[in-house]
Amino acid sequence: MENEILGQVTESQIENRAPDETGAAVAVPQPPLMVVYHSIAFAFSALLSPYLVIPMGTLAIVASQPGLQRQLILWTSLSIFFSTAVPALYVVVQMLRGKITDVHVMEREQRSGPFVVAVISSAVGAVILRMLEAPVQVWGIGLVLAVNGVIMLWISSFWKISIHVAVLSATVLAAIVMIPNVGGWRLSWMVPALIWARVTRGRHSLQQGLAAAVTASALTGGVMYLLNLWPRVEQVLDSLF
Repeated sequence: MENEILGQVTESQIENRAPDETGAAVAVPQPPLMVVYHSIAFAFSALLSPYLVIPMGTLAIVASQPGLQRQLILWTSLSIFFSTAVPALYVVVQMLRGKITDVHVMEREQRSGPFVVAVISSAVGAVILRMLEAPVQVWGIGLVLAVNGVIMLWISSFWKISIHVAVLSATVLAAIVMIPNVGGWRLSWMVPALIWARVTRGRHSLQQGLAAAVTASALTGGVMYLLNLWPRVEQVLDSLF
């Protein structure tokens, strides 16, 4: 199980290994600054996990919509249930069955099942929310996640792309577009920070992180366009550049 769950940095990240007089490897503690460096990377990696990013992003987007205070609990609960709770429950069940190694599904070969469940659940949630007359900014979250999930599933079939970075990139762009008067730079800095954290922790290469950010941002922007939110996307781009 990945060490975000264990709540500790891996031994190889806080220690070097050197042979002793018998030739056996012994731990050589790293300087305090290196320990702090890797601890910060661990903190970013854990706090920006998809299991936290999606519900927090959903809550922020729904709560920011004018006139939805009465429906806040209903819309948020349904969105989080379909986008996060159902996929997470599936992963936990598969872990108990021994089919999945860890809650973050680090093994690329084990990702197909969780992806399929996440895509279907997010799409169903979006349909239900739309039928309940939720605004596009609410049910659009599920559509964004479903579209990204399909493409990430395809990429994961032959290459290990960073799902942490993909989910954060999609959520950040969706939040910037859907939350009124949110400056792009207030949220976008988290994406390069997470890429750094995942690379530092040895979870992904720089290429895998960058590819995830670019792909998820492009897909999310495309969905925003199809949802007639493109004027807001243009405003965000203007604020960034």
